[in-house]
Amino acid sequence: MKISLKWLGRYINVTAYQKDPDKLTGLLTNGGLEVEGIVNLAKAFENVVVGQILEKNKHPNADNLTLCLVAVGPAASDQRRIVCGAKNHSAGDKVVVALPGAVLPGDFTIKLSKIRGEESQGMLCSEKELGLSTESQGIVILPADAPIGVPFAQYSKNDDVIFDIKVTPNRSDCLSHFGLAREVSTLTGDKFEFPLTPFTEGRESTRKLIKVTVEDAERCPRYAGRVVQNVKIGPSPEWMKKLLESVGLRSINNVVDVTNFVMMELGQPLHAFDLATLEGPQIIVRRAHSGEKFSTLDEKELTLEGTELVICDAKRPVALAGVMGGLNSGVSEKTSDVFIESAYFLPSAVRRAARRHGLDTDSSYRFSRGVDPDAINLALNRACQLLMEVAGGTVCTDSYDYYPRPVAKPRIELDLAFISARLGVNVESIEAKRLLERTGCDVSGSGVKLLVNPPAYRSDLKIQEDLGEEILRLKGFSQIPETLPQMTGEPVFDSPQHFLEGRLAKTFASLGLAQATNLSFTQSKFENEFLGAAPRGRADELGLDLNVKSIGLTNPINQDLEVLRVSLVPSLARNGAFNLRHGRARGGLFEIAPVFAMKEMDDIRDEKRPFSEETHLGAILWGEDETHWAKPVNVPIYYRLKAILEGFLKSWQYKSFRIDPLHDVPAFLHPGQNARIFVEGKAVGFIGVLHPLVADRMEFKVPVAVMELNLKNLFAGQPRSSRAKPLPKFPTVERDVALLCPVILAAGEIRAELMKAGGQLVMSCEIFDLYEGEKLPPDKKSMAFRLVYQDPNKTLSDDDVNALHQKAVNQVVQKLGLSVR
Repeated sequence: MKISLKWLGRYINVTAYQKDPDKLTGLLTNGGLEVEGIVNLAKAFENVVVGQILEKNKHPNADNLTLCLVAVGPAASDQRRIVCGAKNHSAGDKVVVALPGAVLPGDFTIKLSKIRGEESQGMLCSEKELGLSTESQGIVILPADAPIGVPFAQYSKNDDVIFDIKVTPNRSDCLSHFGLAREVSTLTGDKFEFPLTPFTEGRESTRKLIKVTVEDAERCPRYAGRVVQNVKIGPSPEWMKKLLESVGLRSINNVVDVTNFVMMELGQPLHAFDLATLEGPQIIVRRAHSGEKFSTLDEKELTLEGTELVICDAKRPVALAGVMGGLNSGVSEKTSDVFIESAYFLPSAVRRAARRHGLDTDSSYRFSRGVDPDAINLALNRACQLLMEVAGGTVCTDSYDYYPRPVAKPRIELDLAFISARLGVNVESIEAKRLLERTGCDVSGSGVKLLVNPPAYRSDLKIQEDLGEEILRLKGFSQIPETLPQMTGEPVFDSPQHFLEGRLAKTFASLGLAQATNLSFTQSKFENEFLGAAPRGRADELGLDLNVKSIGLTNPINQDLEVLRVSLVPSLARNGAFNLRHGRARGGLFEIAPVFAMKEMDDIRDEKRPFSEETHLGAILWGEDETHWAKPVNVPIYYRLKAILEGFLKSWQYKSFRIDPLHDVPAFLHPGQNARIFVEGKAVGFIGVLHPLVADRMEFKVPVAVMELNLKNLFAGQPRSSRAKPLPKFPTVERDVALLCPVILAAGEIRAELMKAGGQLVMSCEIFDLYEGEKLPPDKKSMAFRLVYQDPNKTLSDDDVNALHQKAVNQVVQKLGLSVR
């Protein structure tokens, strides 16, 4: 939120902060309000002053230039010779002078220079050169009473200091200039005041001109309003424009500007209705009807769901309560009479409506955090006073103030012994009472027991711990003595699951993938379109279940994050597509995170948790393989990701694993390039190339492979710790075998059987040749395997190896129905 120091000075003395803005920064930051930035507007006009042309002479070497003698101060030494190319100035004119050292907009630095042989000791400025307008004719000519030598920033009132303050959600009382002045007073003890002056009411009665009815008192506990007649729509006075523009608000007209001014002044959003456009004329505060249409001020048509709070006239909604006004009831050039609304709406109702329809306004920002219910009439009267001042309006009598059930204020019992123990510093009764009264609290009692009534604007003070924090904030955090806590327990070890996930992340990072972190929320439409309607993959085949119902969120962050993820792959695919669009032609990511699914009714055992949660590892690889200058390499994307998976499984020393083709292929995977992953006999996940239609929909122009593992099933295999082994003392012996087998038989299955049949002496078994062609039947293929034998205790003889090899081959041939070529 932007705060103007000049505006703040209307309520509290800010002289010390004008000289040193950082002093206010330190004060607010120590008080819990972080200052994110400071802009001193006077810096833009440094070394720019008001001057007066004493003499205007023709330049001796140029017909289109003049040589002026300009006074920039009261002394004779303050006179400067300046060359000027403008035509609209004369001797005696008051002008704006940029002296050497000034830096004008566009990073234009003023220096001593010679122009056509004559020295120029500054520049006479136009509005365009000062950044005050986009176009200008000639230099600025100031009024005759402009004081010579005064800084132009001070003269033009462009010497404000703007603070950008980060206000925490619990401190809605600081979302205004008066609220911040009150906070400065709380922190320093300085006096503050609000400049509300009495105004004269007219003869007309508000209650005769319009009828107000509140039907939903639960979500609108307080509603006030008053009619102001005969307003003259026009531009706002310059002082109001400057203050509004200093905090980033655009001046619209005097009536709208008054409502914005009061909002930034008191933190209470107001709305001005054109009385002539209200049917009835009537105001009804009610719940919206399902399917009801509403057109906002910015010409968006909304379809209401029936949960929103709306402000209506006799026929239609004219405002979405606390969020935005309607298109057909706003102030226009023809407006004469206005109805000013000042209300307290339930923060949760405004927050939900604004989020549901994607309307983030200054009004909803304040209402959703909570406004001061006791300041409703103060804001209304302030607006009426200003409308009389800047729009010439006449304020009607008999204002509405519907407040049947006042907002409850907490009565807090404060135990100073409890607070002192929690803060680690002794708090005396007199000191606590003095500090809390500075915050506006009503404090009674004595000794260690006090009864505290916080003011309505401090909605964050609800329990005694809040009061303890407030006491410490005002007392100063530096008052807490530095003491080490007494350790009574032993350090707690990380859980085995956490340890394994950490090892897993390091392993995949070492294999060339970068770790991704996504929210557990996603968009149901995107996830359903990605995974496909059916099939998604059976749990018994994949080791994880994608045919599940996602869990919807009751209060989502936004409409694109309304369900919990059932799979990590869609989010990783979106990450990959984002990287590809931003120039990462190849890359890989992995993520370790939970996925969620709604349980079937028969599976619900614990009513408190009708959903399941499992931790998965997902991975994605995209892009062509790198091409080396010596020899082009083009390994298919599936095998590159498969190599990463096998590298991980081998490095973790799992006893056995295999990768088999899927029977029911998920709709998002390529039909011919996919597999299920088994580790030590248990299905743990899947791997495959993204389906071309899915890849095209996500604008992947390169190959993409994905993988997802269920860590519960994976870790059930009890991965072994890495152990160093001595180098073998005895040599290895290799034997090859070529087997004729059915086309549909996977090489991995034959390899596993050969390893099993060979026993402990088989160190490795790899396929090194594949043949399919004219010399073989169409349903057959030939695969050649190389087996490596080694005995850790002796040198194997040829006879031993031949016998073992022949036995292993015969056993596999008989079991799988193969033949040796």
